[in-house]
Amino acid sequence: MTALGDTLEAMSTSARRWSSLQADLRGWVDHAAVAAASMAQATRGFRVVVSPPGAPGNQQAPAGMDTRRGSLQATPESLRVDWHGDSDGDLDSDGVVVRGLQWRRRHCGKVYGSRPAAAEFGLTAVGISELVLVRPWLVLSGLDLAAPRPDAQERDGRTATWVRGVPRDQNFAPRLHNLPEGDSYDLVVDDATGVLLELTAWSGERKTEQLSLRAPRFDAPIDPRRFDLGSVGAVAESERLGGQARPLAALAREVDFTVLAPRDLTYAGVLENDEDGPAIVAHSYGGRLPISRVWFVQSRGARMADPAEWKPIALADGTPARWWSPADDPDQGHVRFERAGTQIWVLGHGRREIHDLAISLAPVSWPESEPLPSSTQACGGPGHEP
Repeated sequence: MTALGDTLEAMSTSARRWSSLQADLRGWVDHAAVAAASMAQATRGFRVVVSPPGAPGNQQAPAGMDTRRGSLQATPESLRVDWHGDSDGDLDSDGVVVRGLQWRRRHCGKVYGSRPAAAEFGLTAVGISELVLVRPWLVLSGLDLAAPRPDAQERDGRTATWVRGVPRDQNFAPRLHNLPEGDSYDLVVDDATGVLLELTAWSGERKTEQLSLRAPRFDAPIDPRRFDLGSVGAVAESERLGGQARPLAALAREVDFTVLAPRDLTYAGVLENDEDGPAIVAHSYGGRLPISRVWFVQSRGARMADPAEWKPIALADGTPARWWSPADDPDQGHVRFERAGTQIWVLGHGRREIHDLAISLAPVSWPESEPLPSSTQACGGPGHEP
């Protein structure tokens, strides 16, 4: 077998090659390069949705470079990352815990994560870059890998192979494979275990982000309590609960506004809360993470973009609305309007699809005598809502 073949086999069978891992973790990121790489996805067919004028939240892209130090502990089923500043046993600063398909992340004092596992529901921790270091098989379906140099390297006394990876197709979305933003990747693969000792993301000739494991220690005992999700924070404390979506009719019982849904399409929603009240972010579903082109937000006013600078229009059914589209991507669009007392923001790609979805939205209800359907996962995935 070739050196590359041996490396691919090690990556694909990594979970059977080691029982535990403890290592120092180094992180480096160029925020401006990451922002530029995200916008450059438009040239690869997977187009980001540009934030319109009046969109909620901080619209200023971060700048500068950051270097962080931390620690990583893992088994093939679990991961814990503690960036420095936290105390032993708790995540007082930034960090993440993944246990099976469930996850929690603390960032800037806020907790994000999945809901508790249910018998019929699972969640892959999409977008947690640290996870791919210990689950290297996650990249095999998304990247074409080649070993640019036949000679092996040494990292901390361990034999390793350097592999270059590029996306397999133009619709590649890095976060769906737990990768940083970029259009090519350098991977340093530990020959014995398949674990990634280093992951470097590039956008063109510009390095965007790098994660490195230093002084890795394999197969030593680890207290399983280190992977308790509760050490990060309870779901009830989370600012946003990612991953689990429910039928819009079921959510109608839990909010103080009329919930709307398209007549002829199946959409599921995630209920989110902020200081302005609850909002529902809805994506189409029915498959395993093909990317939804059009989605919408509905609320009494929470999480809505202010459309004061948008163009006044009328939908095909006569509903007054406001429209905005970026000049360099006219197929993308945002439309704001009100129906049945509910504020609606429809956005995505495909002007016709956006308008068709907007005029199809109608109030929903769920008979009290019928049980709620099982939970389902929205196709849009984390990071695609405004």
